[in-house]
Amino acid sequence: MAEERSSSADLKPFSDKYFKTFLKWSFPPLICAVCFFFQSVMLHMTTVKYVLLHDKSPLHDDLGHELFKKETVAMKVLDALSVAPPLLVIVGILLLRDARLWAKVFFSNAILFVLKGLFDWMTVLPDSIGFGACKERLGDEPLKYLERMGQLSGTEYFSALLELELYGVGKVRPVRYCADMLMSGHTFVTVLYMLALADLVRRITILMPPIPRVIWRISMGIFAALCVGADLYLIVKTRFHYTVDIVMAIGITLLIYTNAGMALLAQWYASDGKRNSAEADIVWLPAILIPFCCLHGYYSVREMEDQQVADLQANNESSTWQWLTETFKTSSEESLSPEQANRRS
Repeated sequence: MAEERSSSADLKPFSDKYFKTFLKWSFPPLICAVCFFFQSVMLHMTTVKYVLLHDKSPLHDDLGHELFKKETVAMKVLDALSVAPPLLVIVGILLLRDARLWAKVFFSNAILFVLKGLFDWMTVLPDSIGFGACKERLGDEPLKYLERMGQLSGTEYFSALLELELYGVGKVRPVRYCADMLMSGHTFVTVLYMLALADLVRRITILMPPIPRVIWRISMGIFAALCVGADLYLIVKTRFHYTVDIVMAIGITLLIYTNAGMALLAQWYASDGKRNSAEADIVWLPAILIPFCCLHGYYSVREMEDQQVADLQANNESSTWQWLTETFKTSSEESLSPEQANRRS
């Protein structure tokens, strides 16, 4: 009996450890899924606004549409370009057990989902493929449902919206979107996971000799550029988005993934909520981050005390800063009680 109790006691910390690890790795994808649902809700609200517009004609004078003749490309090709990079990244991160990069990728993706939903809902741009193709995409029954939704308000509207999200319309589930222009979801997913894949490859190649390291990194850069370029080309040729949607998606994805705040959040999460972790937060600036190409590489970020910032500012030898320092120091001393002043002296 004593041996059985001892073995069960030994197994408890073991099982607790694995349960905590499971929760830790499950939370970022869960947050990403919740934000995707939020995006879906906002895009359906956008579609309702679009079907009620009087002028649904696509915008003219689009640079990409003028450069490339319109052609039909199967959606499966675009979906494959968006699905392949995430699968490669997920497998790579799990093999390396990099919780920091895992959190960074999914939290970045979550923010992009939220931004897309908000951007589209705030400013409704006419669908780039035109309302005729949009009607075919939606189907007759969902289109009528969305038109009826546009006449509702208050709790009736949100009840109809919730029913649409959970159950679809008739046999159509999920219901597609229209006017989901700002920014291209296919593009930001492709760019985000290509960045993460390049980040993984760069770390792995640190262990290699110089020449193979350079070859692998250049090859990865070419592969990423080809994938993103193919995505841009196919989306513009099919009129699936305006050119600005694609360029906007690339820019915002780069800014979020390379953001110091995102690096801090990922490190905080990976270190079990320890804000002042012994391990510095890693910020990677890829060579594609124009106009900061020459600064590409890894950087460390650490939290600083206010006094450290003040000391660095004082090194500038600014007379204004010196005057401010003396002024606020005098004001601070005048506000002290005699006892506090004696203690300080």
